[in-house]
Amino acid sequence: MSTVVELDRHLVAADLERQVAHWLAAARTFRDAEEFASLEAWKSVERDTGAPLRKQLHACVEELIALGDATAALVAAARRDPAAIAPAAAAVQRFRRRYAQVDTTLDFLGDAVNSRTSPVLRAALTTLDRLAVASMAPVLQRANKSVPRVLVYQDKGTGASILRAGVRLWAPGAVMPVAAIKIVRHNLYRPTSLFHESGHQVAHLTNWVPSMHASIAKALADDVELHAMWTPWASEIAADVYAFLLTGYASVAALYDVVGDAASILRWPIGDPHPVGWLRTALGCAFSRQCFGAEGPWVSLQRAMETHFPASTAEATLQPLLTRSLAAMPRIAAACLSAGVPALGGRPMTDVLDPARVSPAALAELERTAGTALWTSPHWRNTEGIRIVALAGLREAERPEAASQWIDRARTWLTTEARAA
Repeated sequence: MSTVVELDRHLVAADLERQVAHWLAAARTFRDAEEFASLEAWKSVERDTGAPLRKQLHACVEELIALGDATAALVAAARRDPAAIAPAAAAVQRFRRRYAQVDTTLDFLGDAVNSRTSPVLRAALTTLDRLAVASMAPVLQRANKSVPRVLVYQDKGTGASILRAGVRLWAPGAVMPVAAIKIVRHNLYRPTSLFHESGHQVAHLTNWVPSMHASIAKALADDVELHAMWTPWASEIAADVYAFLLTGYASVAALYDVVGDAASILRWPIGDPHPVGWLRTALGCAFSRQCFGAEGPWVSLQRAMETHFPASTAEATLQPLLTRSLAAMPRIAAACLSAGVPALGGRPMTDVLDPARVSPAALAELERTAGTALWTSPHWRNTEGIRIVALAGLREAERPEAASQWIDRARTWLTTEARAA
């Protein structure tokens, strides 16, 4: 019997040795960044973004390999000492789990970098990297905060998202050194959602969301049900405000194209941090009325939405909340626009990002002043890049018969500089 047991232990130790050899060999392939993203894609990422990313990835991989080497040493000891088999087996399991965590981290970042699959995409995404940084700089510099670098990547779906700089990654001890922002294909050349996502990063760094929550709560203090409905949406509303202050009505029209799905625009899923799509659109239109005037394309958009998706078609318990929310919308919008930002000494975001700069009149003046050079000049690109996005989005939204022309113009503008470089 003891001979059989001894043989079984030997077989277990040999199998552990085989396992750790497999996972360690796989881990060592991670040392080559081109295993998960092409060299051309890595080259398209600016040094200030790519260098910290690769440094973080290198640290994750080397820690994984070190753990693998230590595990291999334990397994080797188990071949000589049967008493070491149990701790060696546990070490192999830990190594496998760590491998999976690092693999998930590298896969996400590799896919993000590798979404730059063609010269045109690399050009567009590089431009968006810069615009995202530019969108955060005025507020964060005023707040004496460091401005994160940004890696923009393209992916499927209808809505954008962000993995904020500073959040912990899947691999233990790994922290995201830059902000990774997903832009979806249908909005690549109308990228107002980019500024919603950069708004999330700014809100986190400036502690804006609690203030937004408090401001909305105060505006709805007389209606317990609306208070309970609206305050959990403070984070997403703050990001919507940020996108609006940077790109004006273009952000509202683009948002409606995302939320205007008949299957969901009048639904209120439990736990969803986003406002009901119908209300979210109405709030954007209210921002436009308060900042740009009672007349404008936002009036037509809201009328079209209410005609196409009347509140009476919502679930019965939601209908009165929609009606009361619509009546309260002017004061909700005012509360959102005036919410203080702690990192700005309690002043509202509008003190730094003046919405008047992206009013239709201001954008028309920019268009008139710059002329055709607006779409070709490095000067205008560097100084007014975000307002150019706002202008193109506004024109696309208000002139549907010419929308394809404005999309093509925006596409050419987003890709020309990097392609020429």
